Amino acid sequence: MQEKTDTGMGERARRGKLPALWAPGRRAALSWLLGLGLGMGALTVLLAWLTGQLTRAFTVSGLWLVLGLALAFGLGKFAERVLAEKLGQHYVAQLRGGLLKQSLTADRAPGLGITVARSTNDLSSVRNWVIQGIVPLMAGIPLLLFALAGLYLSAPPLALALLIPLGLELLLLGVLAPGAYGAARVLRRRRGALASRIAETLGAATSVRAAGGVGREVGRLQDTAGRMAAAAVHRARFAGALRASALAVPLMGSVLLVGLASSAGLPASAITSGLLLLGISSAVLGEFGRMVEYRQNYKAARRILAPLLAQLAARGTGAGTRLPVGAPGNTPDVVRLQPAAGPDGRAWPTLLAGPGERIEVGGGRAAQQLLHRLATTGLASDPQPHGAWVGGRNLGLVPERSRRRLLGAALSGMVLERGSIARALRYRRPQGSLEEALRLAQLFGLDVDELPDAEATMLRRGGEPLDDAQRAGLLLARALLEKPALLVLDGLPGALLPGAAREAGRLLQDYPGVLLYRGTLPGLQPTRGWEPQART
Repeated sequence: MQEKTDTGMGERARRGKLPALWAPGRRAALSWLLGLGLGMGALTVLLAWLTGQLTRAFTVSGLWLVLGLALAFGLGKFAERVLAEKLGQHYVAQLRGGLLKQSLTADRAPGLGITVARSTNDLSSVRNWVIQGIVPLMAGIPLLLFALAGLYLSAPPLALALLIPLGLELLLLGVLAPGAYGAARVLRRRRGALASRIAETLGAATSVRAAGGVGREVGRLQDTAGRMAAAAVHRARFAGALRASALAVPLMGSVLLVGLASSAGLPASAITSGLLLLGISSAVLGEFGRMVEYRQNYKAARRILAPLLAQLAARGTGAGTRLPVGAPGNTPDVVRLQPAAGPDGRAWPTLLAGPGERIEVGGGRAAQQLLHRLATTGLASDPQPHGAWVGGRNLGLVPERSRRRLLGAALSGMVLERGSIARALRYRRPQGSLEEALRLAQLFGLDVDELPDAEATMLRRGGEPLDDAQRAGLLLARALLEKPALLVLDGLPGALLPGAAREAGRLLQDYPGVLLYRGTLPGLQPTRGWEPQART
């Protein structure tokens, strides 16, 4: 179900659109909001008519009725705000899930600062548009229509007191909207640049302090922040103009209404009803400037989010998950690797490997990039006919549960997720044996009995309190758990302690599946090598 939802979201994103608001889980809230809008519109006309009647013949019961209806109007607005928040949070949660999935599965993941900025600024812009843009429009348009009808029924000329300001305001907002959109895009880029620079600077804090560069880095951050501040002030000019026009233009409606009523000789009851309707309508018109501002911010965010979410459309399951019958590599536990050429233009020959083979991968940086793509995405982004198959199944297209059963990987630079050591050891195979995982970890230099809380010790900040050798041992134990058909190793052997490295080499020399690795371990001898060839 989730794969279908992600694919549908990706298909819409390919057309430059975000997920539809009218979708399961949100339809009830939207229906209630539409009903509230219609109900409060009718209630507004009734309030205006009853208020006009009070000017003709005041009664205590009539006054209490008007006050009760006013209270009902306020409760309706309260319910509208709560429903709007539920709607916005549900919608943003769907976007956040897709965005994080894209960041976790992309060949080239964005920087931490960029991801945080997208998860906060861009999604906040989407939320604001839903909660304070779409919902007020759903409630405001029926209210304006009912108010216009009420003014016309009270006295046809009074409808002009609402139509003229409404037309003028829409004209002004239409003129200002493009500039607000451009300013929002510039500010979004500056915010992303600042977030990225802060994240990268904090990540390099140790080297910055060691080189005595704290002052210089703070100065560079301040320069970037200054450019962001200038962009924020520029956008504020458009935001101020939008809101000022939305608040100022409706004031002329009151003047028009009084003038029209006087020239037509309307009674006081008609003027009272008209002023009440116009006052409530002015509150709606006053929100139009903010709606347009949120709309432009949303469009700027959509321009960033849609291409990212579109990548989800390419993922999923289907006929392409298996090799054709009789194709080379469509045999149980046989690995077929057919990568696309790397950035340097060198082509990788197709690799067919059976159980028990140990393949040493050469090619320097190109080999490192390939092993990383293979371990993290299963070469999902490589165009057809390229890809990676184990037992005839495409690693880039099979569900995650199937892929982690077929593939185990331990790469240098891997950061351990937050949680207990027991969870980290079985993260790839949650149903695996904890005893076996602990045995492998001890074999590779991680003895949990030496830790304060044994396997319940919590890992934080990328693997603390473990040292580099212990982290390498944990990653290797996790990759080997339940002996996956394809095991990918890169750079970890050098991080292991000598005794652990000997044990790892001895164990891997007799590994029953296909081993693909870079680096050296005592006692580990490759059955053959594999490296990219220059294009001819």
